[in-house]
Amino acid sequence: MWRQVRQAPPVSVGVVAWLASAAVVGSSEMNAADLFLEEHPGSRIRVLPLDDEWQAQRSVPVIREAIGRGVRFFVSTHPSRCAVASMHLFADSQALMITTASTSPALTGKDDSILRIIPDAEQEQRAIARQVSQWPGSRLLVLQDAGNLAYTDPAFAAFATELEVLGQWRIVHRTLMVSDFKPDEYRALMAEAFDALYILAGTFQTPIGNIAQLFHYLHPQAPILLTPWARSPAILETAGDAIDRIILPSPYPSRHQDSALDDYLRRYRARFGYEAHAMTIGVRQALELLDEAFAQGYSDPAQVKRYLLSVPVHQTSLGPVAFDLTGDVTGTFHFLTDPKQELP
Repeated sequence: MWRQVRQAPPVSVGVVAWLASAAVVGSSEMNAADLFLEEHPGSRIRVLPLDDEWQAQRSVPVIREAIGRGVRFFVSTHPSRCAVASMHLFADSQALMITTASTSPALTGKDDSILRIIPDAEQEQRAIARQVSQWPGSRLLVLQDAGNLAYTDPAFAAFATELEVLGQWRIVHRTLMVSDFKPDEYRALMAEAFDALYILAGTFQTPIGNIAQLFHYLHPQAPILLTPWARSPAILETAGDAIDRIILPSPYPSRHQDSALDDYLRRYRARFGYEAHAMTIGVRQALELLDEAFAQGYSDPAQVKRYLLSVPVHQTSLGPVAFDLTGDVTGTFHFLTDPKQELP
């Protein structure tokens, strides 16, 4: 006697991104979701694009409206300012968010429904400070982006504290709006005697490359340190000759040291005709984690969270993810000293 098998219903997943932005981010995250679904035709996931323009004042109404329509799962690529503004929407188990980019310590250690697959800003910056402490030199210029203070303020505090403990370096600290960078306003400052530059900025802003280029012109041999949130082909290409002095920290290894990552980036480029930035890696991992939970039969946010936290290490196609009891991760940082290799 034949038994009718009912197919499990699809599950909507809202991908919160800046969908109308310039080419550095643009539709990259949605393309990452498209590629995942094309390569997993049996997935229960149905992706719902949600555009908050990476603006904190839009994040809350956009997410709240989606929850009102019955969406219970989200993957976010927005920066810390947006995550902090909307975190109250995930204080209980009505909805679950996996964030791929918001490193603010305000999210750390919370027993809520936000899971984070990248280390927080304090872990990140302590690792970066330890790297800088190994360099020769004593005078470091730090240019901090004022456009995302929910990330850059605690990041600078952690970096400066760690570097002071390690000794040797003296920091000259200035804030600026990276998105509104005007070279003539910073030429005199950058021309001073500095041994290195740290551009404490993220959100894959192309002007990061312009800042690096000007400093390199004035200090051709000095290292230029970026954050993990500047791992973007557009930034590296904009940097020009400065790319040879850029050091790029990342929770992900070089594509030339990780065959799975290199293969993914090649597939992405072949499918969409351009090089993916680092955010697409986290989006792919987040969708794989949700897909794994849905395939186990879990479709309630509390159940999915419980399942994801119960597995010691999730082996995604782009590397392991190991949550702690509150949904945070501890990661290893890779310092890419030849970022030109990351370009196609």
